[in-house]
Formats: sequence, structure tokens, C-alpha cells
Amino acid sequence: MENLITPNCIRTNSGIYFNVFEPTLEMICIEDIAHSLSNQCRFGGHLPKFYSVAQHCVMCCSLVPPQYKLQALLHDASEAYLLDIPTPIKNRLDNYKGIENSLMILISQKFGFKYPLETYVKEVDVFMLRFEWDELMMQDQLTKKFICQAPEYAKHDFLEKFNELVPL
Repeated sequence: MENLITPNCIRTNSGIYFNVFEPTLEMICIEDIAHSLSNQCRFGGHLPKFYSVAQHCVMCCSLVPPQYKLQALLHDASEAYLLDIPTPIKNRLDNYKGIENSLMILISQKFGFKYPLETYVKEVDVFMLRFEWDELMMQDQLTKKFICQAPEYAKHDFLEKFNELVPL
């Protein structure tokens, strides 16, 4: 029987035991990142309909020039292992940013993009936050233009975009 509890580890969808506090390059798996992000709802789940972190990342990727696309797609990759914690909470967790930063450095090494994130990518992320707020959070202003994907479609699009940017 597989170990139910492994110290400091989470078991990912692929079966990898991921040590959140001492991760290695071998523990990072793009399929796990896509799976997890596609199942996490933005805004801590407090939306009138499900909208995933994976779809957010693909949309950010679509708004940046080619040299920033991989960085934009993976800008929230650490959340696959640390979860998408709303900013007001994240800012009060003393060591969260250090853990997140260390993990993002490793993820950037694994997939070959520059970290810390470029200012342009950060600006697109902030733009998308405001856009998502207006389109999704403000329930009386919902439009039919913004289509939220089911997790399986968001995962597919995330992996398709990744494979386009990082061909085997």
C-alpha cells in the first residue's frame, strides 16, 4: 500500500511525491502543473462560475509578444504546488513569498524562461486581474463574451500552448 503521508510532500496527479519545501527539478512535471491549475478556481473560488488558473495563464500568454509567451503561460506555475491563495491572504503569510520564489526559480530552470518575471508579464497579469474582476466578479455586469472553460478543456489548452512553445 502506498504511503498516505510523506513528510513535507504532496502527491501529485502523476503520482510524484512533491516536497514543497525542498523541491527538485525531477519533481516538477508540466502535466501536474496543467492538471492542478486547471482544477483551481481564480479568486479563491468566489466567482459566480468556475474560471481556472490554467485558463487565466493561457489568456495572459495570448496577450504578450512571442519572447514573453512561455513566461506568461507559466507565471502562476508555483500555484500548482502551493495553491492559488488570494493576494490579501498571501501577503500576510510570512514565509509564503520566499517559498514561492524558490519554487519559481526552479520551475524557470526546468522549462527555460527568465525569472523574476519581466515587467511586461506582470503588467499583463494585473490587466487580466482587472478584466476578470469586471467580467466575472461583478455579477450584474456578466457578458456572454467571456467563456469559462471546464477544467479538462483548460488543461488541454494549457498543455497544447506549452507544447507549441517548448517542442520536444
